[in-house]
Amino acid sequence: MPPLTPTRTGSSADDRLHAETVRLLVERAHAGFALVIAAVLAFAVADAAVNRDVLPPLLGIAALQICAAAGGILSLRGTPTRARAVTVPVVVLGVVFVSGAVSDVLSHNVYATSTMSLLGALMSAAFLPWGMWPQIATSTVVIGAGVAALAVIEGSLAAVGHLVVGFATTAAASVFIAAAFERSRVERFRSSEALAVSKAQAEEEAQVASVLVRVGETLGARLGQPDMLEAVNALAREALGCDWSATFIWDDGRRVARLAAHAGGRDEIVAELRDIEWSLGSVPLVGAVRPGALLEIPDADAQQLVPVALMRRLGAAAALYASITAGGKVLGTQVHGYTERTGPFSPRQRRLALGIAHATASALENTRLINDLQAASRLKSEFVATMSHELRTPLNVITGYTDMLREGAAGKLTRGQDEMVARVQRSATELFDLVTATLDMGRLEVGREVVTRAPVELRPLFAELAREVEPLVTGGVTLYWDVDMRVPMLIDRAKLKTVLKNLLGNALKFTHAGRVTVTAEWRDDVLTVAVADTGIGIPPESLPVIFQMFRQVDGSDSRRFGGVGLGLHIVQRLATLLGGRVDVTSTVGQGSTFTVTVPATLALRATGT
Repeated sequence: MPPLTPTRTGSSADDRLHAETVRLLVERAHAGFALVIAAVLAFAVADAAVNRDVLPPLLGIAALQICAAAGGILSLRGTPTRARAVTVPVVVLGVVFVSGAVSDVLSHNVYATSTMSLLGALMSAAFLPWGMWPQIATSTVVIGAGVAALAVIEGSLAAVGHLVVGFATTAAASVFIAAAFERSRVERFRSSEALAVSKAQAEEEAQVASVLVRVGETLGARLGQPDMLEAVNALAREALGCDWSATFIWDDGRRVARLAAHAGGRDEIVAELRDIEWSLGSVPLVGAVRPGALLEIPDADAQQLVPVALMRRLGAAAALYASITAGGKVLGTQVHGYTERTGPFSPRQRRLALGIAHATASALENTRLINDLQAASRLKSEFVATMSHELRTPLNVITGYTDMLREGAAGKLTRGQDEMVARVQRSATELFDLVTATLDMGRLEVGREVVTRAPVELRPLFAELAREVEPLVTGGVTLYWDVDMRVPMLIDRAKLKTVLKNLLGNALKFTHAGRVTVTAEWRDDVLTVAVADTGIGIPPESLPVIFQMFRQVDGSDSRRFGGVGLGLHIVQRLATLLGGRVDVTSTVGQGSTFTVTVPATLALRATGT
């Protein structure tokens, strides 16, 4: 997981603007001083060629100007204050232009300093980010030096009065330019800062969301598994950048909290924590953690919620506690912390801690609901299995006595009596099959079905099936058996019988006239049994769902055929359990054919006989 980028909270925007202004002032002042030195050297060369009569004082003034510029460079070394970064350029420019005015008077040069003063005022306004007031001071000194040089050389201020207006206008323009440039720069800086902060916040939001998504995926993948909380603590420790992370689960019955998972701690500390029960009265911290809230201990030595000695023993210099809450009820607490570092946790860490605790609460609640559902399902399955088993006993009695009555054990029955007993027998058989299907389904649901292969002869098995389904055969239907297999094969007899009996019962129920044919063949150690009928058939759109539990083609309250929709589902489950499959083809109005294919090795070959 990539580390989260911190939000720009180390200093305020004004502090960063101040630092940026000082940096630009120093950087551009250095460039300006270098330009001054280059200009002074150029003027010194010109003076040596033109003004040799006053060259010594002119060179002295040039040396002074170079020293002022060099001194300005040295004064701005390191990290100067804003006041120094503003004052030094103003003083250096003042020294350079005032001394330049003296140089012009000595050399009787009318335009050197005056021209340079105009350029200096405009360049300082555009080049130095210092705003209005430093520019007023600079332009006053620079323009004033140029005007003074002109007045002295021409003999009076009136002689250059027409130029003074232009100089003053240039000075005012330079101040306006400096103020406008500085305002624009500040606005650009603040916009850039706002954009950077917004981008950092967006990146942080994306990273926090990514972490929480990963936590959710981890919880979903390990829902209900023993290592679920350990995996979450490992992710939390990595995402928050802490030294350790732990989860304590609250036992509402005993009113204590115990360590359930831990990541990053020393083994001996974890073992010690697992033996501790944290009750409401043991430490004030247990009662201080509120639902849906965070509790922070930035420094273990400066708090009273947990004994300092205990915090030191557990290696907790700073800790952040997040309650695991679902439906207003506290399920536990997650704790993240450092072993040596102290200080407050960042807003990002606090948000992540709350998000992870919320996701953990949802996972714990879902785990509880799943466990409750599984327990209820087990209880239901056990109840259904018990009831099904108990119901089979009286049904066996009913079918036994009906068989005896029809066989004449209580005397010969009249035709009407025989028909009534046959109906009772048929209904009892249907009920017996329904109870048996429910019992089979219960065993499948609880996973108690085990495949037991033994030598089985198919002819006796089919004869037994024929006797058991005989009550289900109505007058207009013929049950035909096309089976001629006399060698035993290894297969689970009970499960194969259940599969075939359910298919036969299904075929006889939906066939009012015609025939139901059972065909069996064996080839390449594979047994294939097909049950074909001439009944009502199955619509094509219903074929994909007929093997689902409790699904029937006609599921309405007014349906013509009974049953709860378990037979075909049990057929498919048992066929799969035997290592085979069941297929179906059907045409509405013409009938259906169900084909079961299962592996069945010849018993003689398997035993080596």
